Amino acid sequence: MNYVKNEKGTSAFYLLWITGIVLVIFVIVINIAKVYIIKEQANTAVEQAAIAGTSVLIEKTKEAIDAFDSSPESLPQKKADEKTISDQIDEKKMEYVSQNYSDSEAYIRALNDILPSKLALYNELKMEFEARLRDSTSLIYDAAQQVISANHGNIDERTEIILSREKWRIEIKATTTFESISDNKFIAAFIKKIPQKGYGPSLVYLKEIM
Repeated sequence: MNYVKNEKGTSAFYLLWITGIVLVIFVIVINIAKVYIIKEQANTAVEQAAIAGTSVLIEKTKEAIDAFDSSPESLPQKKADEKTISDQIDEKKMEYVSQNYSDSEAYIRALNDILPSKLALYNELKMEFEARLRDSTSLIYDAAQQVISANHGNIDERTEIILSREKWRIEIKATTTFESISDNKFIAAFIKKIPQKGYGPSLVYLKEIM
């Protein structure tokens, strides 16, 4: 009978041991899944922030083109091309749309196709761009930071928001805070900031201005 009692005690010990191991594995798996989810959220945040920053540059681009098209300084260009720069961009955009590009992709491709040569030819157009892009840095920062914050990202000393002079795009680096799940026995809780990078589309025509 004593032998049977000892067996029962040993079984109970192994059951507790296995339960502890399963619990540890469960916590590890949950933490791995949580890291993956937060990394995806961080990536979404920086990608959206880069697009938000790019949208500021696109808006300034539209303003500069419209101002030039409506000015007397555009008469030589209209005479040479027989249409405004806006019209040329819209036509090129529709070509890309017909190739199954989205409206935004098609518009950016059209800008990159049409603007470099026009900026090189017409200094007045270049001046319109310079006047509007001069104050765009703070607007880009504000737009990007709002998106990062809205997606639960961190705005701190690790946050980088730059316009790459190599690829002519908005590049953003930011972090999202990961707080681990703990069983308070085998695995201690910890907090870590997960860095991610996001990139906007290239606006190669900016090379003619900056």
